[in-house]
Amino acid sequence: MRTTVMEVAVADAPVDEACRRVMQKLLEAGCVMADVPYSLEPFQVAEPDMRYLLQHGEVYEPGTSLVMPVLQSVSVEKKGADVGKISFVLAVNLA
Repeated sequence: MRTTVMEVAVADAPVDEACRRVMQKLLEAGCVMADVPYSLEPFQVAEPDMRYLLQHGEVYEPGTSLVMPVLQSVSVEKKGADVGKISFVLAVNLA
């Protein structure tokens, strides 16, 4: 478990506009804490958008050259009652 977690202000995040839109949706849905498993419905955030954020969403630790991904993981339920539900874990706190 990490001892410090980077906090990213979505409005100022050094990411492209597509990543910022997805991060804003997560913020609005209350998904803001790193290392916490979240689950959203596809109407809240689309799977392709989450996959894009997973692939392209990286931020820099202030004052260092350390690059942090915004997401640790993304998965989509393929069967059962929760089919289509998107589960993910943030790697940074969103603000």
